[in-house]
Amino acid sequence: MNVIRNVSLRAAVLGSLLLAACSVGPTEEDINRDLEDILASVNGEWTGSSTGTNPVTLAFTLSQAGNGAVTGSGTMKETNAAASVPITIAGSYQRPALTLMFSGMVYEGKTVEGSFQGNYTTVGGVGSSLQLTAPGYSKALPVLLQEK
Repeated sequence: MNVIRNVSLRAAVLGSLLLAACSVGPTEEDINRDLEDILASVNGEWTGSSTGTNPVTLAFTLSQAGNGAVTGSGTMKETNAAASVPITIAGSYQRPALTLMFSGMVYEGKTVEGSFQGNYTTVGGVGSSLQLTAPGYSKALPVLLQEK
């Protein structure tokens, strides 16, 4: 009797596992709709990192108005710097084009402004150049901005 009960119990468990494995998950349409919702706005927390000999890291929050205007604030840290510095951000997002201006940045001992333009087409982030400028100074850093 115990053998029959064990076989029946195992069959029931196996049947439940097979049924669970065959259950329908989100459709391609569901996934695409969720991704579109994410890309529709730049509201929220972002990070950024550059590459090169003296990389920077960024941490900031963006808010987007109904007209596409973007504002924000956060911090930037140059790898060689002792501490992070506060930054402010202004720009626009007209999907997919994201344009940001960073104020308050310090790079290689200079107070610089940063400008960034890229297309936000994937949840993987926006890769482009962060153009740093000050009187008599200009440098482009490859950077990846990612929404958290």
